[in-house]
Amino acid sequence: MTNRFLISTCLLLSSCAYMQTHKNIEEASRIHAGYELTPTLELYRAGGNYYLAAEKQQLRKHYPVIYDSIFLDGDNAPTWKKVNQGQEKVYRSISTGTAAILQRSDGYASLEVLSDELKSAPSEWLNTLPADAHRCTVKAEICGSSITWPGAERPGEVTTVARILSTIDQVCIDWPGTVLYNTAIPLMAPFVFFHQFLNED
Repeated sequence: MTNRFLISTCLLLSSCAYMQTHKNIEEASRIHAGYELTPTLELYRAGGNYYLAAEKQQLRKHYPVIYDSIFLDGDNAPTWKKVNQGQEKVYRSISTGTAAILQRSDGYASLEVLSDELKSAPSEWLNTLPADAHRCTVKAEICGSSITWPGAERPGEVTTVARILSTIDQVCIDWPGTVLYNTAIPLMAPFVFFHQFLNED
């Protein structure tokens, strides 16, 4: 009987839905380096290279309390919250083609696409522009709201105290909560189905 209960519990804990408050306890103790691109673009040229300015940020990662790949499939991704008040400008090179589009009055650019180009750029972020840099006028229509993303830099380590508290939280809150949530799924399923059905276009 005990073995059957343990097996059932393990299956529930490894299912498609689980609580993860312990991850937020760990993340509360460390900072991630990140970047933000706003609609007010700053484009610079130095020699034959173009640079786009971004704001360097300190970010904290936050996980949804419940991860559910079925009922909450659109709300499972972690979010990023800025924790610093001041911003530091940094610069990264972009392609000549992108820079040309940004300077055209009939040009169009999406902040999401621009941020993707900055993320994938092979060059490093610069704290200062080259000495011969001058600012270019951005005439293109810019679509989208500010975008914030974590950098590739290694985040700070989770503190020992945070790890201990996280483990206690996981055992006392997340595991029992996961079992209760998954047990309640058959009861919630009809309500979720009808809610989605009634809200379909």
